[in-house]
Amino acid sequence: KPRVPAPAMPESAPPPTAKLDHCCGLLERGKSDEERFVGLLLASKIVAAPAGLRRVCDAALAFLARLVQSPPPPDTVGGGNPYRALALSVLASFVTDDELRSRADVLACAVAAGAAVLGAGAEATDDELRDCASVLGVALCQPAGLAEAVRVQVISSLAAAAASPLPPASDAAPSAAPEAAQEAGPAVSRGERGLGVEAACALLGGAGGHVLAGGHVLAGGHVLA
Repeated sequence: KPRVPAPAMPESAPPPTAKLDHCCGLLERGKSDEERFVGLLLASKIVAAPAGLRRVCDAALAFLARLVQSPPPPDTVGGGNPYRALALSVLASFVTDDELRSRADVLACAVAAGAAVLGAGAEATDDELRDCASVLGVALCQPAGLAEAVRVQVISSLAAAAASPLPPASDAAPSAAPEAAQEAGPAVSRGERGLGVEAACALLGGAGGHVLAGGHVLAGGHVLA
């Protein structure tokens, strides 16, 4: 009688720590930016716990700082910058952690990413604009982030956007109830206004300062020049 082979046991999935080790290894010791990008993409899909976020941040922050300034691939379709979009998405995750959102190097990277999006104008996608608003909203509420935003003229860019005339009112029905829009955070819009007047005003208001002539900010009774 022929022997029936035993069914093969399915391979067990790697434990979460092994996946995290692999991602951080690519970020820290990758032989090329392509490998680092893959490590960052994988990390964005598996990391959620604070300890994992902090480890990925330590491994990825220097690469993120370069990624937000990288031009899009030549074959990009539909506008936007996939490199910058991933960097913003990861930064938006970082600033949800109380420890990371207070680190000066994280805030500096967040402000640099915001500056890149503000400079991109209509070339930024809706996802980039939304993550930009989230990241800047956190950074501008921190003294170090606010000072960095003033230094690199992000505050001036936001002040200019906030002072832009609103576009003509549309006859279309509103897409969401006011309560839902408030829960979603500052509204962003594409087009010539980039980040949008409403989002710029909300970000400046969240900074807890008053925009003065020339884009200076009055915070705590002191002018940050």
